Amino acid sequence: MARRWRRRHGKWLAALPELVRQSWRRGGAEEIHEARVTVRRLRLSARLGKAAFPATVIDRFRSWAERVARATSPVRDLDIAIEWLRAAKAGPALVKECLSWRNTVWRRRRALLVPLPHPLFAHLAAQGGERKRWAAALAKRYARTEVRCREYVRNHLPRFFQLAEEDRHEFRRRVRRWRYLRELMLPARAMEGDGLWRRLLAVQEALGEIQNLDLVASALQRFSPSTERAELQVLLAHQQRYQLEASRKALARLKPWLQG
Repeated sequence: MARRWRRRHGKWLAALPELVRQSWRRGGAEEIHEARVTVRRLRLSARLGKAAFPATVIDRFRSWAERVARATSPVRDLDIAIEWLRAAKAGPALVKECLSWRNTVWRRRRALLVPLPHPLFAHLAAQGGERKRWAAALAKRYARTEVRCREYVRNHLPRFFQLAEEDRHEFRRRVRRWRYLRELMLPARAMEGDGLWRRLLAVQEALGEIQNLDLVASALQRFSPSTERAELQVLLAHQQRYQLEASRKALARLKPWLQG
């Protein structure tokens, strides 16, 4: 377990500076998305390997990661809306207007996106301390984190559709964390054959799409009333109904895997 953690932690950490640099330089949707995913994976990886780092490193990295989230979250939300508008073949004027909002937000938020400080990067890369001790601590934290994810999902899944909006988001975050845990420790060749991983991925994607469509709904509300906007809202409502049913099925397929 410790060897696989070291490899994947090291891989994500090595990729991070360039992802952040490209995000700051270009501000493209793909660069920002990849940087956000890598930061989330590293936050989990660092928490699991806490015993390998000096005491303050995890808190400092969390603070930096939260700054990245503040810089990029509003931009990512509008990127999702723009992608949907293009897929829905919205008129160029609407897409252009949404792009204008997005670029304005990015100009205001870009200054928050600062590189990971080199001393912090060095600490995260060093993995010091007694290897046997932190390897044992890693295994213990992994098992404890997985139990917490499983219990949270098991307790909240039966009433997911009665949860408040923020609680639904938290449920999706826990599912995502659990999926990342599986990916962190499973051999790459075993991933597709892992039934739990496949079901976690399906739930995360289904619930993520519900959230994305909610973001699109908010963006559509910002446009001036028009026939085109009304037609897009009808299309969106159809997709939301479909995605709601897809989410019910994905949750039902996950439920048998929640024992243990």
